[in-house]
Amino acid sequence: MSAQEELETSVVFPPMPTSGVVFPRSDIAVAAFAYSKKHTSAAVYNHAVRSAYWALILAKKHPSYNQDDPSVPRINLETVVLSCIFHDMGWSENPELVTKDIRFEVDGANVAKKFVQEYISSKNGAGFSCAGSEDLEKQWDARRIDAVWYAIALHTTASIGAHASPEIALVNAGIYADFQGPRMAPAGVISEAEYLEVVRAFPLAGFGQEGVKEIICGLCRDKPSTTYDNFTAGFGMRYGYDGRGGGKEEYTRLWEQNQPLDMLLRGLSYLENLVINQASKSD
Repeated sequence: MSAQEELETSVVFPPMPTSGVVFPRSDIAVAAFAYSKKHTSAAVYNHAVRSAYWALILAKKHPSYNQDDPSVPRINLETVVLSCIFHDMGWSENPELVTKDIRFEVDGANVAKKFVQEYISSKNGAGFSCAGSEDLEKQWDARRIDAVWYAIALHTTASIGAHASPEIALVNAGIYADFQGPRMAPAGVISEAEYLEVVRAFPLAGFGQEGVKEIICGLCRDKPSTTYDNFTAGFGMRYGYDGRGGGKEEYTRLWEQNQPLDMLLRGLSYLENLVINQASKSD
């Protein structure tokens, strides 16, 4: 990376003296931040970047991710940072980036994958090379790009993501930390001073209870079929389509009609009867 690119990284992602966190020197992360900032609200992209900072703090202090502990698996922090920055691109207000029939997590994962692939293509086409390392195409092979995709796709499903690869698990933890701050377990892994330092650099900008309710209830209103089998349904049933209760009865009725339990049992009932009827005909 050139001196100019190193400077750009430090300007976009300032060091945090309290925690000692310094972002990986990464021009692709700088480009990702610019892309996220262009296509999401201040609340969303600040949340995304804060999540990356928490992930880096956890990589220094959390016993499961501490990169100073030789017994802990090595983690590619550039992969983690990029995944955090893109993880809520599914909340973009740009209609070209989101769908009506795919979960927002998968929308975000698809945006990230396409961004990385196009970034690599553009740099390779320009004869770009990363001094002292392999070219970008080798650095960002299919397996690493898939890690970004899965980290984003699973970021709201901790019961799976926390047990995946170290990068995916750390992304999951970093994003969760932006909803917990100093309350993150284990106690003290993110101090109040560390939290406030990051928030001063990347303010909440409306990313609080009402702001998050508005976003997620909007998903229940605009793409309801993607919400019935996951955590977003709780927002629709409690807060409706507008975050204030409007339409919650209608949403709850639709949720009840689209439960996997009923679909599975109806399918099994059909198959059981099919086998029984066939046996009767054979007799």
